[in-house]
Amino acid sequence: MKIYKLVLFTAVFLLGLISSKLHAQSPLPIHFGIKGGANYSELPVSDGFSSKYASGYFGGAMARFDVGRFYIQNEILYSEKSSKIEKTSLMGTRNVKWKSIEVPLVIGYKVVNFDALNVRVFGGGVYSYVIDENVTSLNQLKNSFGKFNKSNIGYQVGAGVEMWKFTLDFTYQGGLNNISKDFNSKANSFNVSVGYFIL
Repeated sequence: MKIYKLVLFTAVFLLGLISSKLHAQSPLPIHFGIKGGANYSELPVSDGFSSKYASGYFGGAMARFDVGRFYIQNEILYSEKSSKIEKTSLMGTRNVKWKSIEVPLVIGYKVVNFDALNVRVFGGGVYSYVIDENVTSLNQLKNSFGKFNKSNIGYQVGAGVEMWKFTLDFTYQGGLNNISKDFNSKANSFNVSVGYFIL
């Protein structure tokens, strides 16, 4: 056991030494940061209901690996989304809300690439896991939403601008699977976010 600890300590020490030398010579291709923003989402539903976009928010952490002008970016986000649903004009409009953990993974390309400024385009997939939903104000949909698919797969495309360590991104996110087995419904949203790379 002591030998394993010695080997582990030596490996960590050497890795730290190598990393510090690489960092002194040139910027590392791996970056970590935080981001947050607003979303504007819609949850289309069938059975005579109509839906409209409503606002929400999200926030979390991001990591990026640069390969020349290309990069791979992974994020983990807490997201709250909502959509306005109505059956008839007499019933009025109700908000359907859901909270989820989202894990986007995108591949991007820096169309403009300077030291202090870049303009990017990107696209990829996103996995989301619903942790809570609120449809109590719509009894006609409550049973269907009781069969809410917790795990969902989607896609996203977007563009962004980066100045120094600050980012500004505009993203469209769409669903690939129905959020309930009872009706045809794929959530979609427009997102705007700001971020900051700490490392």
